[in-house]
Amino acid sequence: MPNYSEEFSFSSFSNLPFYKKVNKRLLDIAKIGDQKSIVDLGCGTGLITKLILKKLKKDANDSIVYAVDHSSNALKTAAEEIGERKQATVKYIHSEVQNLKQVLREKVEAVIYCNSIHYVPDKLSLIKQVKNQLKPNGIFVFNTSFFEGSHPPETHNFYRKWMIRSLRELKYKYGLSPDKTAKVESRKQLTPDEYICILEDAGFNIVVKDIQRIEVPHDGYYHISGFSDWIEGILPGIPLDKGCHALQKSLKLVWEDMKLSSVPRLWLSISAVKRN
Repeated sequence: MPNYSEEFSFSSFSNLPFYKKVNKRLLDIAKIGDQKSIVDLGCGTGLITKLILKKLKKDANDSIVYAVDHSSNALKTAAEEIGERKQATVKYIHSEVQNLKQVLREKVEAVIYCNSIHYVPDKLSLIKQVKNQLKPNGIFVFNTSFFEGSHPPETHNFYRKWMIRSLRELKYKYGLSPDKTAKVESRKQLTPDEYICILEDAGFNIVVKDIQRIEVPHDGYYHISGFSDWIEGILPGIPLDKGCHALQKSLKLVWEDMKLSSVPRLWLSISAVKRN
């Protein structure tokens, strides 16, 4: 029987076509391929690492990608899926992202941080660490769909109905209610301008601020409802299996009732260069 970290992982969501396109766009913004030393921060099972490797130039024999993640299981999966490579080197580093300066001794040309910065409590501290690990004119790029304003107004009714049905399912089927006193870091959302202020305070100049409207299909919301961080963020205190069941069952009902084909969400992508 799989443990929670395996059963309620991000993998099924991360492999959806629309999500891959979101992250390819981020790498395009960062012009990844010109750099020879790159950190994939919070690499998970290696989806972004693989996209980075594809972006590298064909003569990238002296290039290196550092894949950093707190989960040893995720790193093992990433290493198995990426396999041995003739071009470029991948080094797997088991560490919390907040400990970057302790585990990465070399200076690098780029740090990529996909869809996770909203989890970090002290964003300024992390971004300062990133700056210190970058070579002169090094770049830091990240994206997130958890920021103030990421839900277009026309989607509010969908989320409201989805949550009402999910709470009802939990109450009547399991006799459970979320812990309203729990504080989840990803729910404390910053505005794009607040992210920019933090970057500038840490010593970066903004190169690109991009906000993209993404039409998320049913599969996107279904698979994210099986991800532990999503369940804990929306339904704090609820066991993962029960939260997953309630969210996925309620999603199906609401989707059919509202006759939806997709529900849009905004993705923020920012590219910044180290100020020397």
